[in-house]
Amino acid sequence: MTEHDADDSYGHIRLTTVEPDGELITEVLPARQLPGGLIELLGSPGVVTGAAAGDVVVIQANGFHVVRRGPNDCVQVYADPALDEHALAWLAKAFESVGGYVEAPPQRQFAVATVPSTVESAELEAIMAAAAEQIPGLEWQLGTR
Repeated sequence: MTEHDADDSYGHIRLTTVEPDGELITEVLPARQLPGGLIELLGSPGVVTGAAAGDVVVIQANGFHVVRRGPNDCVQVYADPALDEHALAWLAKAFESVGGYVEAPPQRQFAVATVPSTVESAELEAIMAAAAEQIPGLEWQLGTR
């Protein structure tokens, strides 16, 4: 974990996982170092599955392990062609309606919605079904369920 400032424990962590097909996936996320080698994720991953903002993890030789689930789940959204401003605005408004927020890298090849874990899967599926009608080439998955 690299720190932004020597006086705090905030920085970034590299999460790595192996997909079922054997592909190695790595993503850098904002995080906070906790006592005992624990790390709290401050952002939800857009490509690595199994964690969301607020989760507490430990880094292991073969990836990471969630020690304590936080208050959030994440929805990972992909589109080909890349998400445009209209698509991101649509997603942001839809997820704000359930108490979530959306983030995307500058290239917008994907977006991740961080949503409270109290939101039912059926409600997330309804949002994404509506999104698929608005956004060409949309694919998505629940990254934490």
